[in-house]
Amino acid sequence: MKQRRALKNRTRRGVTLVETMFSVGMTSVVMLAALSLLVFGLVSWTRGQGRIDVEWASQAAVRTISKEIREAMAVTVDADGRGVTYRLPQYTAGGGYVIPMTWDGISRRIEITNDGRCVMYGTGYSMTLCNNVILTDPRASNAAYRPFVPGSGTVTRSINLMLVTRANVDRGQIVTNRSRETIFLRNIPDLYR
Repeated sequence: MKQRRALKNRTRRGVTLVETMFSVGMTSVVMLAALSLLVFGLVSWTRGQGRIDVEWASQAAVRTISKEIREAMAVTVDADGRGVTYRLPQYTAGGGYVIPMTWDGISRRIEITNDGRCVMYGTGYSMTLCNNVILTDPRASNAAYRPFVPGSGTVTRSINLMLVTRANVDRGQIVTNRSRETIFLRNIPDLYR
């Protein structure tokens, strides 16, 4: 009978403290690994979203500037290349140009301000096209660049535009984007008449 009781006690035994601690430790390791993967994924997603935002903002500004300046009939680029002043032709009620082409009388300007904004000015309005514009190009060893560069010749018929923007995305991680375009002016009057 004593043997039966001893045998019965052995089959009923529970989980030991060592086994419990081992299973808690293994569960903790697995949970930490899963949490690390989640955090790494969120950080990567945040950086990628920051890159997309910076790229989208600078490309949208370049498209807006290109659309605006392309129709100009007179363009003057500042000596330091940080701004451009331009004149647009007058439009008819039907949306065409007044012929002979005449200026619409509104002074317009696009410039890079000292606080890193690309701003478009007109008579009685100003609109920020892009923020965080920097005047050094990280792809060219942080060399200074001119955002607006007139094409060759005595009459400006094209403008090379480049905007470099940056943003802090995650824990001091800085992303930059460079958007460039050559704008050919459509409405420059012929001078040989």
